[in-house]
Amino acid sequence: MHYTSAQIEGEFQHLDATLARAIARAGRGLDYEIERRLDAHRRTLSDMVGADGAVLVLDTVNAAKHVMGQERPGDYLVAMETSRRTLALVVRRMLSRLEAA
Repeated sequence: MHYTSAQIEGEFQHLDATLARAIARAGRGLDYEIERRLDAHRRTLSDMVGADGAVLVLDTVNAAKHVMGQERPGDYLVAMETSRRTLALVVRRMLSRLEAA
């Protein structure tokens, strides 16, 4: 499916907002509403970024779930932020290509 720059950027911003909610819940157990949102972002963003970023989306979402569910979420916070930053680079590169076309 073909997505516009605005759609991709919007979905990435929604993911960021959900990640902030997961961070706020760090170490206090899973929140099923946040978990459902993370899964929705995983499906949508994986389709949007294709093979270039699908693994990064999955890594980011899985780490966010661990952040909520683990008693000591420190390592998962680092993993989540690392994969999110790399995903942001992939998204920016995609947006640059779309805008140049």
